[in-house]
Amino acid sequence: MIKFFRKIRQKTLTESKFGKYLIYAIGEIILVVIGILIALSINNQNESRKNQKLVSIYKSELVNDLLLDVGHFENHLSLATEENKRIDSVRTILQKPSCNIDTLNNLIKKGLTFIRKEPYIMVASTEFPIINSNTFLSLQNSGQITLLENKLQEELVSFYGYSKKYSFMIQEIITNKNEVYFNYVNSIPYKHSELNIVNSNLYDQVWTNVNWNSVQIKFITLLNTYYELNLKTEFFNSIRLKKTNIMIDLLKSDLNK
Repeated sequence: MIKFFRKIRQKTLTESKFGKYLIYAIGEIILVVIGILIALSINNQNESRKNQKLVSIYKSELVNDLLLDVGHFENHLSLATEENKRIDSVRTILQKPSCNIDTLNNLIKKGLTFIRKEPYIMVASTEFPIINSNTFLSLQNSGQITLLENKLQEELVSFYGYSKKYSFMIQEIITNKNEVYFNYVNSIPYKHSELNIVNSNLYDQVWTNVNWNSVQIKFITLLNTYYELNLKTEFFNSIRLKKTNIMIDLLKSDLNK
């Protein structure tokens, strides 16, 4: 094709037909420009397809992260609800007219299972407020968040901003629970069910040295503090669950378009 146009150009010049040559030259330039534009268009379409595929991958990964968070928040919610049920059981016993100091002391000595399903739950380690934001952070740090629609970018930034704020709030709750818990545990001869370093008789005798007035106050304080903090945990996790499910629905809707 190039040889063909070259022959025409040479023939036109040889015949000294400058006007025709000029028209031909302009036509050749137009053809080259059209060729470049077509090539650019094809390249842009390929890039667009690649970007769309990449966006779909990112959206799917965001959904996966958020689904992990949903399970995490539901677990927090369940722990807080279950713990308050156990505290309600203790309250029911303590509020009976027949309840006395001996009843309270008995609960303190033998009723720890009322307020902890497992030892680690009491110190709230299962409530560590990590959120699965790796995909979002990767998008932000790489600058590829700009591949997403502007509205979705804004909604993601806002969502993860709120998530971070709620995580700080949950962390405050955990810190407060731990402080109250360790303050109480340090005042009693706490015995882990799997770490019986003394026999039962010796364990019972150790209790005779306990400052009961202090322990009773700390025990009741622990129950009341845990109850209130668990209500806050339920509140914050309910909000997080709602916002997370809305974001999941939004991303899934985009993926199905």
